[in-house]
Amino acid sequence: MADQHPNQIGLEQCIIRKLDSKGKVIKEKSIKTDMIASFDFMEKLESPFVSGSLLISDSKDFLNTFPIEGGEEVSVSMKHTFDENPIDFNLRVYKVGGRVVNGKKQVYTLMLVSPEAIINESFKVQDPLDGNPESIIIKLLREKLGTSKEIFSEPSRFKVRMIPGNLRAFDIIAKLIKKSVSTKTTYGSESESNNTGKSEQQIKGSAGFFFWETNRGYNCFSVDALCDVSEQQRFAAPKLDSKSWGPYVETIANIDPVADARFNITSFNYTSEVDIMSSLRLGKYSTKMVFFNHSTGEYSEVVYKIKSSYDDMAHLGGQSTVSTVPGTDMDALLSDASANPARVMSAILDPETWIDESKVTDPDVGDAENPTEYADWTKYYAAQSVARYNLLKNQEGILKIPINPLICAGDKIDLRLRSKLSDTLQTQKPYDTESSGVYLIKEVTHTFNFVNSGTSGNGFTTLRLFRDSYGSDIEPSKYGE
Repeated sequence: MADQHPNQIGLEQCIIRKLDSKGKVIKEKSIKTDMIASFDFMEKLESPFVSGSLLISDSKDFLNTFPIEGGEEVSVSMKHTFDENPIDFNLRVYKVGGRVVNGKKQVYTLMLVSPEAIINESFKVQDPLDGNPESIIIKLLREKLGTSKEIFSEPSRFKVRMIPGNLRAFDIIAKLIKKSVSTKTTYGSESESNNTGKSEQQIKGSAGFFFWETNRGYNCFSVDALCDVSEQQRFAAPKLDSKSWGPYVETIANIDPVADARFNITSFNYTSEVDIMSSLRLGKYSTKMVFFNHSTGEYSEVVYKIKSSYDDMAHLGGQSTVSTVPGTDMDALLSDASANPARVMSAILDPETWIDESKVTDPDVGDAENPTEYADWTKYYAAQSVARYNLLKNQEGILKIPINPLICAGDKIDLRLRSKLSDTLQTQKPYDTESSGVYLIKEVTHTFNFVNSGTSGNGFTTLRLFRDSYGSDIEPSKYGE
């Protein structure tokens, strides 16, 4: 379909199957385009499962001839312009919603999720978990949720041991990814003088992973691995199946159109930029962390400043330094917002729970003779992960493009957005060099429409994007100077 209209799609098949407890097909029914009004498929970087919705226009009394009770398998196969082979989507029904009856015709929506999402709701984990977060996540997916899908992941720097306490598998994973630190990042602490001349303990580093499902499989990677677009690929993860798309181009008056219409930008709207109030309250710029180690009786305070760790992170834009907020102290003691922590976090450290020894085994103490591999590393991920997640919200937007069902959440996309100049000046500077560039795809919605379209239809892809810095490869960014 490469020579067709960029929005053109075609339904190869749509089959609904009833399954028994062992997954064997009991009954199935094929649905044609005369009953399908639309089909949406959604992925989110912050969601452990994919979802979808199938809008049915029913004049054949389908709900009574093939009763929908929940758990039915829905297999949809779509033709598109990016590959000769159709793309397949396999989901399960969890809800029938929005049912409207008008005479002999009714319209309703089959709400869909991946089968693992349904299993997760009723399965509680009781067994103790031990090892690297990567191995624990794989074990939960394979043994507890029974998935046979592809799993792409990277290991964390620290090992953990935990008792789940009857939590669901996805809830456990949500806890683990916030505690995970990439093996490619640097971490540590050092003493520096603060704005008053007194010495303070500063901690550096980056942390935080995402766990999400796409049509390709399950993924668990660090924020830095997802954001690494540099030539050195310092933070790259070998198993990361994240594709780069584009450039997608916003057409400009009096300039030749894009040769391939599939890469035209239909619309792009900014949803958020420069929210310093939220950033300050979340401790994006600077956070004081207070710790008490009840095993050793040690009390400590450390300060985390993202400005000091910015160079040890991967970035999507071209900023050389993080944008900071100018200080407002009347005595001019503050050079920027990072000089005075806006948030205080506290935690009780527990590095000795899993160790039956009389001597100190906390490797962070420094003189431990036999350091444990299951130490409490809270000080190296608590503020770091919060700041790293929040940094990604530096610039956000919603992009609409011709249907491309191969794009997944976690992929990267290169945009060329036109400058906000007059038509005459646009010939000299056609693109907005600060807003153009590489974005990380936070959410994806593929929409396939068949209303009044016959056997073929049209579609579009809506992407929610975000990134941690301004700028592109067109010219250096002026932000952060």
